[in-house]
Amino acid sequence: MRDKRRSREEDIEDVVARFDAGESAWDEDDEVIELEIKKPLDKVIPVRLATAHWDALYREARELGIGPTTLARMWILEKLRGLPARAPAPTAPRTPARKPAPKRRRSA
Repeated sequence: MRDKRRSREEDIEDVVARFDAGESAWDEDDEVIELEIKKPLDKVIPVRLATAHWDALYREARELGIGPTTLARMWILEKLRGLPARAPAPTAPRTPARKPAPKRRRSA
């Protein structure tokens, strides 16, 4: 195993040296692999569940070989796909926030 690791490290060093010398970093027999990059998820929603519901979700997810949060996300997306398409709600134009008027004191 140590020989394989050292061999890989030497291969990487050779590629870097060729690249630094202005040569192509790729060999003619290198395989081209296409990767599908997914958009990162950027919203997190806290969901509260009773212990019994969490346990059921956890068991179901393990049966499918995935994590419980992945299963919950899949179920939410399934439900959303089944909803009829709706027009977006109109939004009111944003106006700058105004400071409240200062309170006036009454004199006695």
